[in-house]
Amino acid sequence: MNQSKIPVIALTGFLGGGKTILLNRLLVAGPKTAVIINDFGSMPVDRDLLQA
Repeated sequence: MNQSKIPVIALTGFLGGGKTILLNRLLVAGPKTAVIINDFGSMPVDRDLLQA
């Protein structure tokens, strides 16, 4: 059986720590990537920024 590995990055940090900027740069520089966003709060800031 041929098992291929799938890389996973868990990006965490404090509010205002630059997570969204880093994630945007990784998405532009890398291959097609799936992103799961667990955004807490009443305003989905990260989701809106990444959809653009």
